[in-house]
Amino acid sequence: MLLKLLAHEAARLVENLRSGHPLDLPLVRRRSGTWNHVDLEWIASKVVNVPGDFAEIGVFQGAAFRKVAALAGKQGKRAHAFDSFVGLNEPSSGDDASYPKGMFDIGGPGVFVQLMTASGVDSASYDVWSGYIPDCFTRLPDTVRFSWAIVDLDQYQPTADALRWLSDRISAGGLLTLDDYVPIVNRGKLATRAIDEFLATDQDFEKIALFNQQLILRKKIRS
Repeated sequence: MLLKLLAHEAARLVENLRSGHPLDLPLVRRRSGTWNHVDLEWIASKVVNVPGDFAEIGVFQGAAFRKVAALAGKQGKRAHAFDSFVGLNEPSSGDDASYPKGMFDIGGPGVFVQLMTASGVDSASYDVWSGYIPDCFTRLPDTVRFSWAIVDLDQYQPTADALRWLSDRISAGGLLTLDDYVPIVNRGKLATRAIDEFLATDQDFEKIALFNQQLILRKKIRS
């Protein structure tokens, strides 16, 4: 058992060195378009001492959010789910036909709560903010800050709006984790365009990892 564990750790170090990833990044099998729960645990471990709640913007059916909510609870923090719950809005000129209006419709926020309850997530442990981006942000109190936020919105405009809104709400040392970052394939369109524009204009965040089309940024701690 010990030899097997040591072999796994050695393989992880070699792979992360080869790929330029953080040395402690988990060695797991990843599937494009989803957040691996082991990766979510790794991300959460980086913000234990950072003040602020957890958020996922674009939760779909909650496959990642149910883990995010559990991890928030372990740190004594609250989880926030932002989504229209009726699918994507109209694509903008920064998008293409791959993400049409209504895609990812689950039938409303009530269905989302039912899915979370069926997964064992207590509805008292999280808040649901329904509506299209950025309308769903308007009811959140201005005092709320985040130590970790996931943005998974696919389209250009909602991703751009979410990043603009989140920039000042992420605590120093907190993490901003962005799905759908595919600069080789999607440069100039979709979420990738919004992320590239954000990186070009916002100097408060530094890249700490990129894997599985997921970009991990940390907000700099200013002296």
